[in-house]
Amino acid sequence: MLEPPDTIIKTYRVPNAPSAEVTVLHDDLLHPVLGGNKLRKLDALIPALLGSGVTDVVTCGGLQSAHTAAVAAACAEQGLRAHLLVRGERPQIPTGYHLLSLMYGQVTYVPRSEYALRETMLQQHAARIAAEAPPDAKVSVMEEGAASPLACLGLIRLAAHLAEMWATDDTEAIIIVDSGTGTTAIGLALGAALLGLPWKIVGVMLAGQAEYYTQQQRALTDACSTEFWHEMMGKVAELPLEWVERLRPRSFGKVLPGEIASCRQVARTTGLLLDPIYSLAAWEVAVQRAEALSATGKSSRARICMLHCGGMHGLHGLAQRFPSDF
Repeated sequence: MLEPPDTIIKTYRVPNAPSAEVTVLHDDLLHPVLGGNKLRKLDALIPALLGSGVTDVVTCGGLQSAHTAAVAAACAEQGLRAHLLVRGERPQIPTGYHLLSLMYGQVTYVPRSEYALRETMLQQHAARIAAEAPPDAKVSVMEEGAASPLACLGLIRLAAHLAEMWATDDTEAIIIVDSGTGTTAIGLALGAALLGLPWKIVGVMLAGQAEYYTQQQRALTDACSTEFWHEMMGKVAELPLEWVERLRPRSFGKVLPGEIASCRQVARTTGLLLDPIYSLAAWEVAVQRAEALSATGKSSRARICMLHCGGMHGLHGLAQRFPSDF
């Protein structure tokens, strides 16, 4: 595995509710590019690729995809070649995660109509790379968002690491995670279930409805059971996992009026840097839960946590889209 450093944990007072607190697990500080849940997902994935002799990795994402940038950086560090299929057209001025993708990997821009058929697109591009590569090359496809059983292993290790840090504290932990594919929340919940931890994982749905996330949960849990711990998983009746809407639901990637200003206000009053597409959603749910817990007087019996998965480089792309908000 990649041996990520320890997570930095800080507690923040909730603005306008001083008795309420949110504990932030700062995975956003793990790595300048790989920071966040991307490093956790690649924790076991990259070593597995190296162990099987892979030389070239093909994956895909949107223009400001943190996933493509992270995969490209991790591959470069390990001597692999990353081929990144990016939806849409090359921007006039690359910035943010897309700039990092261009620096670390080989980018191909794909028309939106072709990108809509992701699996076909990935397989066809991988076949072209294999046909043009030297005989000793081995090409592997990584799904968008790295949703796979191997990706869950890094999150399970994170759960074990947090359990060790909180070994002398039997306080219930409620860990809130902004969720794209849902892999991070599912992996953490698997870790909590397998280790018998008194936790609840709350996945804030960003890219679909509850039906999509429950399907992801079922598929990843079944795949982990088949690949790793069939006997052990039989003892897990259900995952301690709750899927919730973000406070202001919308289609994925949409930024609502005032949200950039909200991120700025949080940064100026707490020092916590958020982005309006991902981490703001988790922060708002965490604040809501912390305020409700404080109102009941039960704050000492439960810890409201937010897993900060990063996303900061995406602010550069948002500044291009909404220059008057910055």
